[in-house]
Amino acid sequence: MVAIVTQTQLHDLRPGDRVKYHGVDWKVEDYSIYQDPQGYLTDEWLLTSNKGSEYYLLREFDPTNKPQSITWYLANPLQSPRLLLPDSEENIVPRLWEDMQSQAEPYPELQLFYKRYYFESRTEGDYQTEGEIKSRITWDYWDEEHQINLAIEAFPYHQLDIYSTKVVRPDEFSSIQKLADANQIDVVDLIIKGVQVLFASVLLLVGICMMIFG
Repeated sequence: MVAIVTQTQLHDLRPGDRVKYHGVDWKVEDYSIYQDPQGYLTDEWLLTSNKGSEYYLLREFDPTNKPQSITWYLANPLQSPRLLLPDSEENIVPRLWEDMQSQAEPYPELQLFYKRYYFESRTEGDYQTEGEIKSRITWDYWDEEHQINLAIEAFPYHQLDIYSTKVVRPDEFSSIQKLADANQIDVVDLIIKGVQVLFASVLLLVGICMMIFG
């Protein structure tokens, strides 16, 4: 029977832990926290698969969104995306970082992969990862059905990250394996393999002796 994951178990994930999502095994590579002065808080886990895929698991706490103040997301980092304004072929990504830093009004509507997204919110606060604290500005857009989120994040030094994000539920995840448990399993596996090698060596030695001495 597959062990279904609870919100608390998912929230306790840390680097080195493993979790399954729809049957695929993911390893937690990094954990970070983002918070703004208004109490908005996001936990972020970088997940990698054995095939090299990367996703971010997000836990968003929005104090203004009661009673459903906690929402979970799975974010796909977009590589070299083209963001267009409505009825335009101009890719605005090259100027987005400057626009966000200058406190310009977010574009009301953007187009990505022939799908339109509509501006919903702007947040700004501190982002903490690997012991480092950086400022981050985020523009959030949603599709018309409010199922897919387009998140644009601007960090210092012209770093711009863009994600396509969908809402997920903790019970879609399963089989959490903590790093300590994984290390213990590795040690047990090594012991078992060592015993197997020793046993095979003894059998081989006995066989050789029987051949020599009849």
